[in-house]
Amino acid sequence: MQDQPPIGQAVLEFYKVLPFNYRHSVAEHAQQIRARDAIAAYSVLPPLLRDPAARVLEIGCGTGWLTNAIAYHYRRPALGIDFNPVAVERARAVSRALEVESQFLVADLFQWAPDAPYPLVVSLGVLHHTADCVGAVRRLCVDFVAPGGHLLVGLYHQPGRRPFLDHFQAMEAAGASEDEMRDRFGELDSRIAEETHLASWFRDQVLHPHETQHTLREMVPVIEDCGMTLVSTSINRFQPFQSLEALYREEQGYAEIAAERLAAGQYFPGFFVFLAAKRA
Repeated sequence: MQDQPPIGQAVLEFYKVLPFNYRHSVAEHAQQIRARDAIAAYSVLPPLLRDPAARVLEIGCGTGWLTNAIAYHYRRPALGIDFNPVAVERARAVSRALEVESQFLVADLFQWAPDAPYPLVVSLGVLHHTADCVGAVRRLCVDFVAPGGHLLVGLYHQPGRRPFLDHFQAMEAAGASEDEMRDRFGELDSRIAEETHLASWFRDQVLHPHETQHTLREMVPVIEDCGMTLVSTSINRFQPFQSLEALYREEQGYAEIAAERLAAGQYFPGFFVFLAAKRA
């Protein structure tokens, strides 16, 4: 199983120009990690990271915010891999600035494998940019996660992603310039103030050369076929669930939520996360 060269190469060349979540300087990037534990936004992660035996592998680490945050805030050994050397160079520089022991490797997830599986594997917002997202999820489940371990994956949601994409495609079709679309993105996501950081988010969200969208209903049979069980999901805000069908019904409302947020001038990327456990 290998990524298709035309798609993989296009994605790589695009993100080498400006990786996602890139900031103006190493110092600024490090300071943002020190100032805020962004991992806390994924409420299922901190309990796993407090385990003294926790070892973390991040697939598609980019500029390393998650891997470095784990090393800084939780003092856990973490390895991040990404096929973009520009992003990995920044991740390593931030690690040095934070004086943490995180490690980074330039590698393609379809060709690389760890020496031993990991208790915790994380991949957020990456696999939908490959030529085979489902194949990538299978590979992580089978080859990267240790028995009894956990996998946390974040993907674009279908149909929750559609209103956002339609909005910018309509702007482009009406003749909007790239600058005008970037300004519009900045209006929707007013959290991002620094110019380089905003550009990196805008390019990732609007201009990237390839993405696919998925659903929890699609992913559950994939992970179950690989010997894993769904533990929780952002679809219901990581709360306990009574049945899978209840979750599937809830995710059907994502398109309506996305349309409402867009109408209110708010950023909603159409993104969902799920945590799965591998049978021991």
